[in-house]
Amino acid sequence: MDDDPEQLFGKLLLQALSRRLSQSSWLALAHQLTRRIQSFQQSRGEDVDPALAGTLAASCLVQHILSQDFIDPLLIEYLQALVYGSATRSGVDPDQGPVTDVITVTLYLLAHVDDATTKVSAIETVSSVIGQGLLVTFQTNAPFKIADPALLVLLQRLFADKEVQDPSSSASVVSPPPSPESTRGSDVAPAALRFIVSNLRLLALAADASIAAPQNLLAPRAAITVLMNVGSSLLAHVIQSLSTLQASKDRPAADTPLLQQTRSECKAATADVETVLHSMNPAWKDEIALLRSLSSQIGVIHQLAHSLAGSSTSSTLQLRGKKAETMQDAQRRATWDHFLDAAATTAADKPPVEPEMALLMHLVVDERLAWSAKLDAIKTLFLARRVAAAPSVTLEKSLTAFYFELLVAAIDACASVVEMPPAFKGAEVYAAIWRNALCGMVPEIVLQLEQWLDVHPDLPLRGQRVEAPHVRFERALRAALLVMADRLDVCETAVSQPAVPNGATDATTGAEMDVVGLDTPPSQPIKAWLLRACIEHSLARPEAIADEFPEGHKLASEVQNLAQSLRMDAQLEGLALNTLFETRVPSDDPMELLQRVASDPGTHYSFARQLVVQVHAWLEQHDLESIARWCRALGDDATHGGAMLDTVMLYIDPTELVDPLAGILDHQDLGQTSDEQATLSNIILFVQLLCYRYSVPPSRISRFTSGASGEMEVDGTTRSAEATGGQPFLASYLASASVCYPLSALGEEERGLVGRWVHALFGNEGISDDLIQASPPTTLLRLAPLLFAQSIGACVHGVIDLETLRGGLSYFLQDLLSFTLPGALAWLLAEIVRVPLQPILDVLAEAGLQSSVVDVPSSDGTLANGLPRNANSRTVHLEVVALLLDTDACPAIVRHLIARPFDAFVQAVEAGGAATLEVGSETFNMASLKARMEAAGVTAQLLSRRNSAWLRALANQTVAQQHASVTAESETITMLCGPNAVSSTLDRLMGAQGRGLAAHSVAEQKALATWLCLLAPQANEVHPALRFVERVQLADEAKLEAALRTIALVLSLARAAEAVRGHDTSTTSAADAILASATSTETNGARKDSCAADLFDDEPTTPPLPSVNAHAATDSQSNGASTGQSVAALLSSRAFRLTSAQVEDLLARKLVRLESSTPAIWHTVEAALLDPSELGNDKGKDSAPEEKIKTWIEMLRP
Repeated sequence: MDDDPEQLFGKLLLQALSRRLSQSSWLALAHQLTRRIQSFQQSRGEDVDPALAGTLAASCLVQHILSQDFIDPLLIEYLQALVYGSATRSGVDPDQGPVTDVITVTLYLLAHVDDATTKVSAIETVSSVIGQGLLVTFQTNAPFKIADPALLVLLQRLFADKEVQDPSSSASVVSPPPSPESTRGSDVAPAALRFIVSNLRLLALAADASIAAPQNLLAPRAAITVLMNVGSSLLAHVIQSLSTLQASKDRPAADTPLLQQTRSECKAATADVETVLHSMNPAWKDEIALLRSLSSQIGVIHQLAHSLAGSSTSSTLQLRGKKAETMQDAQRRATWDHFLDAAATTAADKPPVEPEMALLMHLVVDERLAWSAKLDAIKTLFLARRVAAAPSVTLEKSLTAFYFELLVAAIDACASVVEMPPAFKGAEVYAAIWRNALCGMVPEIVLQLEQWLDVHPDLPLRGQRVEAPHVRFERALRAALLVMADRLDVCETAVSQPAVPNGATDATTGAEMDVVGLDTPPSQPIKAWLLRACIEHSLARPEAIADEFPEGHKLASEVQNLAQSLRMDAQLEGLALNTLFETRVPSDDPMELLQRVASDPGTHYSFARQLVVQVHAWLEQHDLESIARWCRALGDDATHGGAMLDTVMLYIDPTELVDPLAGILDHQDLGQTSDEQATLSNIILFVQLLCYRYSVPPSRISRFTSGASGEMEVDGTTRSAEATGGQPFLASYLASASVCYPLSALGEEERGLVGRWVHALFGNEGISDDLIQASPPTTLLRLAPLLFAQSIGACVHGVIDLETLRGGLSYFLQDLLSFTLPGALAWLLAEIVRVPLQPILDVLAEAGLQSSVVDVPSSDGTLANGLPRNANSRTVHLEVVALLLDTDACPAIVRHLIARPFDAFVQAVEAGGAATLEVGSETFNMASLKARMEAAGVTAQLLSRRNSAWLRALANQTVAQQHASVTAESETITMLCGPNAVSSTLDRLMGAQGRGLAAHSVAEQKALATWLCLLAPQANEVHPALRFVERVQLADEAKLEAALRTIALVLSLARAAEAVRGHDTSTTSAADAILASATSTETNGARKDSCAADLFDDEPTTPPLPSVNAHAATDSQSNGASTGQSVAALLSSRAFRLTSAQVEDLLARKLVRLESSTPAIWHTVEAALLDPSELGNDKGKDSAPEEKIKTWIEMLRP
């Protein structure tokens, strides 16, 4: 055979075209030529390759088609015959069957698409022929197998060089039999990457604006089909081959040209992928996901090639060998990726709650933070999840999965709380809070998350949303109702009653606690409330619920049977919901409106926000009566087992109400009349309740200003001298509420007031208007403990008798003075314990009052002061306690506010014997008093800590699933989620980690990272995550892996939080606040010293920075300086947020120390963390030491 086989096929093709041979004739001649080529090979004693001739035929025909400007229809028929056989074949004629296969034709097409844009018509022609064959080839669910060595040899032959090898060469005619060496990963890798790039060139045609409507985009569709079924498997084969080669002893020489070429091709392929992604239609969600997946595989190949290039270095020979394994394991575990396919969920597939989701629910429900801070935490976790999501997971699927997880976690938590017996009387309200959070907060979170995504389309989300929000959320909601049906039934049941000790019966036993505090039935329509809120938030459609949800018609009926919602009221009146509240909050009866809102969880957010706005408006109008009405209503709800105040606090920071209400006390001329004093009483008691119930420390109370001038003017008055100087009065008062100032420590005016009040309380003239005008509420709050001390002392020493004492102090049960009771009673309860217990006769004898008090004759044998002779030194104090606490006249808020002092009092009394204490007292009864106080003193912190079993149970679900043999709770989860999770938790965690007992599993590492970034309390100016990185031991190889994975998770959250903050311009950073405070302080100081600083005298004065531990205003603070949170307080607050740069810098410092002190361990850290693609350069040379740090840290960047 004189001519080359390729040339023979070319001549045959030209003759067939010139003679216009039919498809069957062309095919018969092609088969004959194929047999001649095989006979020629046999005659020369060569091994016959049955596929060679068909391959040459495909090459000849494809190249000819691609070279034509006009496509002859016969060429299409000839190509179809080569691939599929003759259209008229009978099945018995061997010369009418196919000559080659569709994969071979596809490879030759891809090998000749360097200039695809100039060959669009020809490429589309070939694609139209191979398209159907590709679909048939890949119609099975199994991935395409890249196991045929002949296929890999052909792949290398076609894609081994930049330019396709000349098929006419002898190598293309007589191909040696394939061997393992010719198809190993290091040899196949460059060809595989060029194969991917060729497909990308076809795919890019879909976005080329210069191409006028290709034929249904056949070429891009063929390319995506090949990438999906061949590309991924081919790259996986390369990865497997390179990994095997890396672990074997027969490694290639260091940095061979082939490995350099592989790395270079990886970079080119990655760039091409990104280019195509940038231009791709966002609606091609699956295609985008596929390209992301291919990009990830190319990155792994790059890492492995780089590792192989440096594997001969003696210092890291063994360590590099385990690099790929360690890195792949770390990539698999140290990630926030967690995807639940809601669409594929069945009723039996109840997923475990991930620990980070359990902690997130704890944060949004139990932590008292601003709503924006809670939303930021949710956005941060979602963004971290999305960044780490698999490339095949679209943004739509990620959002649906996240919503599904939110619903599952909220439902599971709510059910756990409901079915758990309350830890104490009054804890039943916790179940109501969770029900309201499930039905009202979760829909609000989803709505605001979607709105945030609408406003910030440039977030790093790797995709776009195409569907409407309700489509995504309906999928999640439908799946949650399916898998959580039993748990939702638990949520709707009545709350378990607390156990009554010693078998005693309580008056409320058997009566169901009202879950919203407003006489609602014990069984609540939780599903109906949740669905209605979703419908009103446009997250679900009524028709979809009825037709598509499990038991949909029943659910739709339950929603329709609910009482008309407030949102419907607003629609009927033609108003927005917030506008409706704007009109009803000032006009409606507070308790009636609270009833409506309580049974309509979908309106809780709007109500809470409008309430804050309305309070501010009332303050500007000096409408204290309206404020007092709502303070009384909300206080009564909270102190009588209701949940509305706690529900309002789900959506606002307590200081949003505390600060404006506390600002009332910072103005003079308040409480000038008895009516105004009674009004102020409700406000002052309520603001104290807010601080107590929600643990607002004095350092968090800030100066409240409003209006254009920056100062809140109340009825034309200005700030008092006391308020202008120090911290807000309420802050200093709360720090010293129970202090009884001695008369000698008071000024002359205040000493005179004490005398006037004693005469008014126990004299015949009563409390005059002049005395009220002379006694501002702030003064009465400070003097109340002293008035009690003076009055009790007067009774003990016979100045007044016991009945007179009771009559005078009963004034404190009236609105005029009741706001002073918490501080006075706290002093009194502590004073009882401090007073030495001795008979009253001995006390009087020591005071020299034997003749004037003891020896005075009486008909009933009592002393002159009204006490029985068997009384003791504490009897008068106890009588006062009974008078003020053991009575229905005592405001319920007062009982709550003194709960802690009362508990301390009870413990001290019981330790010394309560029976002895009651001797000689007529009205004091410890058992009766304890019964009245039993349900008092509930705080948000107490509710969450004492009921924290739900959090531990949920957070341990994934741990238990990962370690089925472990039945006990994870020690890490217990420390993070237990009732004692306080600032010392980090110290205990570090100790446990040092003993090798903490954060071994993925779930534990996620829980720890979440706690460090979002929940850990800051005890000082150092962020808990930074303290963890600083203290973590990297030199201990046994505990190294878990520590590094936790740090990687922390970094991911920090970066996600930075992305969230980078798109939020509505808040000022803590750093800006510190700078502003420092600048303001310096400026104010300059004004103080300069007489020429009156240019801006009309500007408001910024209050001074108080000390973090300051408990009272001093004269030195009254200097006109600015006030607000101190720098230390700002640094230790959540507002001073963590940044990834801080973690990276701190980690870099530790790595530098580690490299210099323990090189062997350093190399282990390097092997576990470093990204080989970022180490050094392509030539394998080490970079400078200062550049290494940047490179080391780059591996932790996404």
